[in-house]
Amino acid sequence: MRRVPLLLVAVVLAGCVDDPPVPVGPPEAAMRVARAAHTATPLPDGRVLIAGGCATDGCGETQSTSELYVDGRFVAGPALAEARFNHTATALPDGRVLVAGGFPGETSAPSGTAEIFTGTTFVPAGTMTARRANHTATRLPDGRVLLVGGVSGRAALATAEVFDGTGFRAVAPLPGPRSRHGAALLADGRVLVVGGQSATAHGVGLLDTALLYDPARDAWQEVPGRLPMPSYKLAAAPLPDGRALVVGGQTADDAAARLATTLLFDPRAGRFTPAASMAEPRYKISDAVVALPDGRLAVAGGYGVEVYADGRFEVAARGTVERQYPAVAPLPDGSVLVTGGYDDRTRVTATVLRVPVRAR
Repeated sequence: MRRVPLLLVAVVLAGCVDDPPVPVGPPEAAMRVARAAHTATPLPDGRVLIAGGCATDGCGETQSTSELYVDGRFVAGPALAEARFNHTATALPDGRVLVAGGFPGETSAPSGTAEIFTGTTFVPAGTMTARRANHTATRLPDGRVLLVGGVSGRAALATAEVFDGTGFRAVAPLPGPRSRHGAALLADGRVLVVGGQSATAHGVGLLDTALLYDPARDAWQEVPGRLPMPSYKLAAAPLPDGRALVVGGQTADDAAARLATTLLFDPRAGRFTPAASMAEPRYKISDAVVALPDGRLAVAGGYGVEVYADGRFEVAARGTVERQYPAVAPLPDGSVLVTGGYDDRTRVTATVLRVPVRAR
């Protein structure tokens, strides 16, 4: 298999971090294959599982391969049972990883299957209650995984389901269909689902609404507050104080409509308020925002990595490779690993970026 060379020149902006961002090892330490719209999941032993994704420019082919980041290098992992991109990968309490849904190919209907990475191989995890891609997956406090919305074909879904470790079962449906939204587990155990699009057979509409799912009552509640404008392809992440940060997105299918803005959601008030802006717009970041052990958030995508803390962003690194639909994972050494993605011409890359984001 031909390897893609590592093309990485990262520059630290003055005053941002003490250590420069570094490539992962020598040039041969780029991912084994190019990927975008894949997943990167930290494992309990310090490895990172990289799974699926778009395999070629334009996403004409889909990866059924996986690889593992181990001690600064990428090594081949086991094959998935099914090729997937725009799927979800969720770490389970016992250290396994649930990989669910996604598109088997660009022109294919979404998958209705799931599989589990055991640490050495993938095993079947059963059939979901619906075919899903562009959905969200959130691990609940009791260890179950909540899968919300997405698309089953051309239409968005208003359904949700949970994986309980042995199989899937439907839970209360959403008030309306939603895909390409963001989701975050709040400190009170509820799940915030925000923004997205409501594609149906009659057309596509963007959403400025948000919902809260209460797993104790198996019930959805509409959030009183609305986003400043409808947006999708965004991300949401919890903050240590119980609030959530809604990051980036896009208000139309146009490069000029990408957002550098963020919003704070207060679950007590049920409202969104403007928060700090990022240094650059970001969208297609469903797997590009990660919570760090100290409560800060690392945000990748675009050309760089920024860290959110104390109400503001600091640029941690800027690279030369644009990344839409990259995947990010925190590392035990206090770095974040940014892998793959594609640029605005959907050219897929195997390049990686490891950025130190140690606590101040």
